[in-house]
Amino acid sequence: MTVRTANLQDVAAIARLSDELGYPCDVAAIEARVRKVTAQKHHLLLVAQNDRGEVCGWLHAFGADYIESGFRVELAGLVVAKAAQRSGIGSRLVVEAERWARGIGAEFISVRSNINRAESHPFYRKLGYELKKTQQVYRKRL
Repeated sequence: MTVRTANLQDVAAIARLSDELGYPCDVAAIEARVRKVTAQKHHLLLVAQNDRGEVCGWLHAFGADYIESGFRVELAGLVVAKAAQRSGIGSRLVVEAERWARGIGAEFISVRSNINRAESHPFYRKLGYELKKTQQVYRKRL
């Protein structure tokens, strides 16, 4: 397995994996987002490729300054193909994000995991993440 920075050639695979997780996306929309994210200094977009060169996972992280808690990195998205789960790909992507976060001076790294994604909760705990709070998320379309 290889982990590397994502590029525009990965857009179709990122869209396919997002759809597999339950976030159906138009490839053109993903391409626009990849362009935007990869152009920003405090964003990281990684892909994992299997031994056949197929993209089987991706991770997006970003750094942000918070008045109340300082500079931190958030894991915004982590997707591993269902057929490749439990093979170490997710862990490897997270380790690379943690390395990057240290390199840009983050004080800590955090992730929000949907309560419905129960299988991800033990995954993050196993990697040393501690549950800090539960919350409700509100959204307003603009």
